[in-house]
Amino acid sequence: MLRFVRRILMVGAVLLLAGCSTEEGLRAQGLLQRAEAAQAQLTSSTFDGGMSFSFQGQTVAMQFRGATSKDGEWFSLRASGMPGVGDMSMQMLLRGGRAWTNFGGGWQSSPAPAGVGSSNTLNAAAFQQLAAYVKDVRVQEHQIVAGKLVTTIGGEIDTQSMLEAFTKLGPLAGADGLDLSKLGVDFGDIRALLAIDERTQLLSTALIDFDIEAQGEKVELELRYRLTSVDEPVALPSPPG
Repeated sequence: MLRFVRRILMVGAVLLLAGCSTEEGLRAQGLLQRAEAAQAQLTSSTFDGGMSFSFQGQTVAMQFRGATSKDGEWFSLRASGMPGVGDMSMQMLLRGGRAWTNFGGGWQSSPAPAGVGSSNTLNAAAFQQLAAYVKDVRVQEHQIVAGKLVTTIGGEIDTQSMLEAFTKLGPLAGADGLDLSKLGVDFGDIRALLAIDERTQLLSTALIDFDIEAQGEKVELELRYRLTSVDEPVALPSPPG
């Protein structure tokens, strides 16, 4: 699950920087490449964050935290305001090639999902086709965020045009592609703000948000992430039985 959260953040960053050959874009690409390399060298880490989305005057809020070590990964999520459900919580543990989940009624075991632990990434060729839709990238060094000296990377991409181009790639390709306007779906621009710790070169915090409007209804989504510790002792839950 940690890989899932980080993949969302890195996909947002890749989309933000795809094909951006300006001086600012190249600086940002270098920073993110170093952050990925530094992350790969960690023996353990902990993180927290949240996700929220609002629609029809209602807000669904999710808070998560997790940990990784050489023994595996652990992820915990609490959600409130879920339509038809209310509040809920869950935990996931990946360890020894097995996955355990707990939705409040005890742990259930299953084989680890396919691809866990792999380096699967989205095809770079697709992003090269999306280069024209990068609107702005800004890099600011020596900023103080959460008490740390960081370099921030911010910007937006033209999400609607990007998605329309993406639907013309690979298996979704057709004579005319997929016209999202016919579906009544309008995606707002993706806004991202990433902070790279200047001491460790790691991704320290991230904020990604965007809007989706469909059939007159607007959904606002926000994802927040914070790295809370690195290379410190981490005790993962023990698998049941």
